[in-house]
Amino acid sequence: MIRPLAIIYSIILSAALLLGISVAALCDGSNLVVGDVVSVIVDGEQDLSKAYQINGEGCIEVSMVGQIKLTGLNTSEAAAAVTKALLEILVNPQVSVQFLERAKMNVYVVGQVTKRGLVDIGVGDRVIQALAQAGYDDNSDLSHVQVRRGEEVIQLDLTKYLDGQDLSVNVELLSGDTVVVPHVNMEGTVMALGQVAKAGPIPLKRGGTFRDIMGLIGNVTIDADTDNIIVKRESVPEPIAVDYSAAMAGDPTADIKLMPGDTIFVPQMEGAFFTVLGGVNRPGQYPLKDKLMLSEAIGAAGGGTLNVADLRKVLVMRGSGRDPKQTDTTTFNLKNIIDGSEPEPAVKRGDVIYVTERKPSLTWLQIMQNALPFIWLFRR
Repeated sequence: MIRPLAIIYSIILSAALLLGISVAALCDGSNLVVGDVVSVIVDGEQDLSKAYQINGEGCIEVSMVGQIKLTGLNTSEAAAAVTKALLEILVNPQVSVQFLERAKMNVYVVGQVTKRGLVDIGVGDRVIQALAQAGYDDNSDLSHVQVRRGEEVIQLDLTKYLDGQDLSVNVELLSGDTVVVPHVNMEGTVMALGQVAKAGPIPLKRGGTFRDIMGLIGNVTIDADTDNIIVKRESVPEPIAVDYSAAMAGDPTADIKLMPGDTIFVPQMEGAFFTVLGGVNRPGQYPLKDKLMLSEAIGAAGGGTLNVADLRKVLVMRGSGRDPKQTDTTTFNLKNIIDGSEPEPAVKRGDVIYVTERKPSLTWLQIMQNALPFIWLFRR
């Protein structure tokens, strides 16, 4: 309601504002621009409380007050500006300003993106927001993005932004900018052969490395000899040895930069075997190829011998990682594994699996006597 004491309250409120007392209910920390939509709430004044769009003059038009300039202010400062203007007609107005919608602007995104053409983004948005709207994929070369602004061309390596190395490359866009995303420059192909998940020719991106190719082909298989991986290159007479562990850990000195025509060869691990003894139908040594679980290993040996095998007590003897001269023995209940109440282990190179037989006289000495011919498996 309008009161004749408005001037007195205006003086009091002005003093409060000088002291830094905020009457805003919300502050989003960003500055308002032309086209932004804000919600103005004035307690007890329904006609004044509504959404306003900031016009080309940078103002909102408020009934009985006129234009109130809000551009360049945050919501807290905008609430103070509206409060000051309303003091002409109200006593101690309680005002809050909330940000509703960012002003829109148009930019163009072309090249290797899902949605080419005009893209609506908010004023103040940056290149990444525009690319998120347009959509990009593995074929988008984010290391060579251009922003064309009139005659000016801004070169950006957005991979540095995505890696957190340089946030400044995510530049703010202006209305009418054109963002150009090139296709990844495929330099050619490399061959992946041997114990890999996906063998054959693999597209090589510009600057592609050994680790990049491993990611594309699904890495190596379980029986791969990762200590002897080589890269054959036509221009180099001798094969190039690859330090697999270091390369996959991201060591740039080990992660070889590949060239078109290179061949990656991953050999099979020699002596990749496991042994099954005891109460099985075909005891002996078996090659370890793909990932193999304990029940599958026993199945490969013909399964447990009827009325003899005690599947509740299956021993897995494995070379100790702490001492090469020692072995670790773990007991598993295959029946529990089958019904899901016990986790099933994977078989590893050199494992000796002993399925206990239902013989009262069976002793550890007998077990070791049976295993003795295979003790060489634990030698390294």
